[in-house]
Amino acid sequence: MTKINFENLGNIFKGSVKLNKLTIFTGENNTGKTYATYGVYSLLDKDFRYQLKEINPIINDLYKDGIYNLDLKSFFDINYKKIKKEIEVSFSKSLPNVFSASENEFEKSKITFDLNTSEIQKELVKLEHKSTLTIGKNENIIFEVNKEKNSTLLKLVLLENDTPKNIITDNLKNILSHFLFDKLFSKSFLLPAERTGLNLFYQELSSERTAMFHHIGKTQINKMELIKDLIVSRYPEPIADYIDFLNNINVLKKSNSKFKDLSLLIQKEILKGKYKVEKDGIYFVPYKKDANKENYNEKISLHLTSSTIKTFFSLVFYLEHLAKEGETLIVDEPELNLHPNNQRKIARVLSMIANRGVKVIVSTHSDYFIREINNLIMLKNDFTSKQTIMQKYNYEENMLISGNEVSAYLFCKNSIEEMEIDEQEGIIAKTFDSVINDLNLVSDDIYYTKQTDLEDDTVSN
Repeated sequence: MTKINFENLGNIFKGSVKLNKLTIFTGENNTGKTYATYGVYSLLDKDFRYQLKEINPIINDLYKDGIYNLDLKSFFDINYKKIKKEIEVSFSKSLPNVFSASENEFEKSKITFDLNTSEIQKELVKLEHKSTLTIGKNENIIFEVNKEKNSTLLKLVLLENDTPKNIITDNLKNILSHFLFDKLFSKSFLLPAERTGLNLFYQELSSERTAMFHHIGKTQINKMELIKDLIVSRYPEPIADYIDFLNNINVLKKSNSKFKDLSLLIQKEILKGKYKVEKDGIYFVPYKKDANKENYNEKISLHLTSSTIKTFFSLVFYLEHLAKEGETLIVDEPELNLHPNNQRKIARVLSMIANRGVKVIVSTHSDYFIREINNLIMLKNDFTSKQTIMQKYNYEENMLISGNEVSAYLFCKNSIEEMEIDEQEGIIAKTFDSVINDLNLVSDDIYYTKQTDLEDDTVSN
């Protein structure tokens, strides 16, 4: 299990999270959940530059002899800690870019990670690998890499020794990163809390368009400033990535995902209609049986739809076109704009996604969401009347999740506390229980005080 450690990141002085099949962040506002969410997203997706100096001698020998047999176990034993440290330092230095902030705001910040090294070493032996690197219109093979199953030898063959070293170095670096840090790196998709507005205004918010209009409005265009604005996003990296995703949906919609059935489930059970992506924008097509028959509109522009329909577009699109096993889905506030009953439904869907091989990370304030996850944990256990209960409340086996497959963290007091998870009860969410108890006490106090006063008034009259 991957463990990620935070230090001096926003309001987080120090804390750690272990990423499970389903990982939940909760806590009051301004406690660091978004900082942690953005940090995890950017680290997992490895969209930052880091060196791998340890392979330079290998590259030199490869160019000298044309062939090199790299023992992965030996390479791991000698270099793993050094490479891990290099990645951590490089990533921590990239945090100002991740959050689109000045360097001094993150000069004390640090994000590190811990992996199960014995598990990695076992996987090194099991993995099989075969790849080639080609160049030119004829796709001539210039570099081959092979590893047989149940072997630790990675066989490198250079077929064109006049190939620039940086090309071979980058290719080998990516391959070794896959072998050594496959448990860490994961293609990630993040749904930010701002998604409702972004889904409406993504075209206007495109960084390229914003920069162009900003400079066209000037009497004199500074070309260097224009280039700088085009390269450097004015948004945190996860937001910029999300805007780029939205501006590319007409291309992305050509792909299909094996998770399409779950996108249809959301549209059927929650939205009562389906989305339609066209060149000029996003539309919603309501199901006729659920619509107003006297005023049926078969295609509604997204800006005219309910907040729930605006919010769900990106999750539905991801499941229909992009989701793949082994990826990570991160959802900030899955309960956004949802009725309590639909909050329960989306908890079930996210558990189903996790059970299908996409790791899910959520940041939530919803007691309804947590309690529904607890129901799924409790129902994972066998008991005599289980099937009766499941049929009564429309649960299915593929929704259920074991307590040891869920991690939950409370962000509070500048730290991150791991929440207790009981297989028989679920997540022990004292943070919600105390608020609910306080609310009940206040309501009782108001009610009984009012009743007493009314009785006293009646007696006095």
